[in-house]
Amino acid sequence: MSSLLIVSGELSGFNYVRELVPYLKGSVELYGALLAPVDGVELVLDTSRLTAFGLFEVISKLPEVFRARRRLVSFLREKRPDAVLLVDFPGFNLWLAREAKRLGIRVFYFIPPKLWAWGERRVKVLKECVEKVFVIFPFEEEFYLRRGVNALFIGNPLVDMVRPKLSREEFASRFGLEVPFYALLPGSRPSEMKYLLRPLLQTARELKLKFALPIAESLNFSAVEREVLDSGADVTLVPPEFRYDLLYFAEAGIVASGTASLEAAIAGLPHLVVYRLNRLTYAVAKRVVKLPYVSLPNIVAGREVVPELLQDRVRPECLVPAFKELLGKRDSLRKELQTDVKQKLSGGAIERLALELKELLEVR
Repeated sequence: MSSLLIVSGELSGFNYVRELVPYLKGSVELYGALLAPVDGVELVLDTSRLTAFGLFEVISKLPEVFRARRRLVSFLREKRPDAVLLVDFPGFNLWLAREAKRLGIRVFYFIPPKLWAWGERRVKVLKECVEKVFVIFPFEEEFYLRRGVNALFIGNPLVDMVRPKLSREEFASRFGLEVPFYALLPGSRPSEMKYLLRPLLQTARELKLKFALPIAESLNFSAVEREVLDSGADVTLVPPEFRYDLLYFAEAGIVASGTASLEAAIAGLPHLVVYRLNRLTYAVAKRVVKLPYVSLPNIVAGREVVPELLQDRVRPECLVPAFKELLGKRDSLRKELQTDVKQKLSGGAIERLALELKELLEVR
C-alpha cells in the first residue's frame, strides 16, 4: 500500500483534509502533521502551535517551528513515505517541499502560495520541488502553467462544504436567536482575534443588533466568552460546526478577510470584510501585495463586490456607518455574490483531488 504524509497548519486547510481523508482511507497509508487528530491518519506532529499571521507574530513562533521541522525531517528519513501532500501553510510547507525533494520523496501541493498576489519569487520552489500543484481558483491554473509549474484546477472545496445543517427556524431556536440576527466572524487565528475581536464587539454594541459569533476550534472558547461578556454587546457564541448555518441565515455580517469571507460569499451573506495587522507587518505587506483587493470574493469577482475596511478603519466610527449602508443594499448584494463569485467557482474538488492522488501514487 502506498503511503502519504499530509501537512496542514491552517484551519481552512485542515477542514479540507478532514473531507479528503475518507476518500483515501483504506487504500493509502496516511500520516499527518495536522491541527488535531483525524480518524484514519497516524498523527506525526501537532501543528496547532505553529500558526501565526504577520511577520512579527511569526517570529515569536520560531523555536516551535524549528522543533517541528526537525521532527518532520526525522520522520521522512525514517519512514520514507511514498509522497507528501502539502496543504496551504506556505511559510512552513515550501521549506518542507525542498527537504522532501532532497530526500527523493515525491511532493504534491494542494492550495499553493498565492504568488499571483504576493509576487513570483517562490515560483522556482514549486517548479523544482513539487511534482503537481492542485489549485482552487480558475485563474490560478493559467498563472502557474505559464510559469512552468504543473498545475491543475480541480474546483473549490467550499462550494460543496458550505451547507447548513439545520433549517433557519431550527438554528434560531437552538441558539435562542430572534430573527433578524447578524454574523460576526473575527477570524480563526489568535493573532486575528487580538486585532479584530474588540473593535468588532464594540461595533456590535453600538449597532444595538443581535449578533452571533462562531468560535473556531483553534481558539480558546473561555477567553472569547469573557471578551464578549465584558463588551456589553448582544452576541451569542455558536459552535464551529454551525458556522455555515449562521452564514446562510444571518441578514448580514462583518467578516475577517480570508477563507471565512469566501465562505460568506458562497452562502450569499452580504458582509463587510475587515482586517488589521501589526503596523509594521501591514507596511511590508502593502509593498509586496500586487492586487487591488484583499478579500477573496473581490479577487474572484475582479471588482469590489463586498466593502473592505482595513487597518485604522477597523473601528466603530467607520464600521457602524458602513454596516448600515450595507443593510440598505443587501438584496442586490446577495445577487452579486451569486453571479460574480459563486458561479465562477465549481464543486467536486475534494473527490477529484482524491482521484488524482490515487492515480499519481499508482504511477511508479
